[in-house]
Amino acid sequence: MQVMKELKNYIQSAEKKWLEQLYNYCQKIFADKKIPSHNHTHHLRVWEYTKEILYAINNSCEINYNLVESCLIASLFHDTGLTVTLKENHGEESKNICENYFKNNNIEIPEKFEEILYAIEKHDDKNYKLYNYTPDSVLSILCNADDLDAFGKIGVIRYTEIYLLRGINLNELPELVVKNLDKRFANFEKTYKGFFELYNKHKNRYLTTKKFFEELQGE
Repeated sequence: MQVMKELKNYIQSAEKKWLEQLYNYCQKIFADKKIPSHNHTHHLRVWEYTKEILYAINNSCEINYNLVESCLIASLFHDTGLTVTLKENHGEESKNICENYFKNNNIEIPEKFEEILYAIEKHDDKNYKLYNYTPDSVLSILCNADDLDAFGKIGVIRYTEIYLLRGINLNELPELVVKNLDKRFANFEKTYKGFFELYNKHKNRYLTTKKFFEELQGE
């Protein structure tokens, strides 16, 4: 109970310090961009999935305030680079936006800032080449929280919109989505399969999305 209480306090403290200002900034830079599947509301959902992961791993991993703070900041910046480029490798632009936000507003740099920037930059590698399957690293948590927002019914909408915006032919879309979806779930499985409640919940959401696109492909 004490460990859970500490995590709750860390989250409340981090949200009080960062959430409103970063969410408002994220909303501002997406204001004139028509990307509802990846805008400020997506970033907030990723933070909610991040909290879910943190609570799930809390009894098995050493969670401290710096990790929570780092995950919150990374969540609210990870896809901001899509306001510059719609390409899959938008993480570097997101990292630059985060870095410039702190620099231009003279905001004190968080303790794990380099790890935050690294996670933001590399989160878009859905081949997971640099990934080490450590459940409590900022990169692992961010990647998986982002992937969880691609599962379920909302994932159907998100995949369809961003793939069409990238110029992918509608006939090719179902096959490409399923391939990408499978990579995301395989990564989630390798990292969090041991956390049974978390794993089973999101496995069902993954299967919902996969079933939709497999049936679409059949038509």
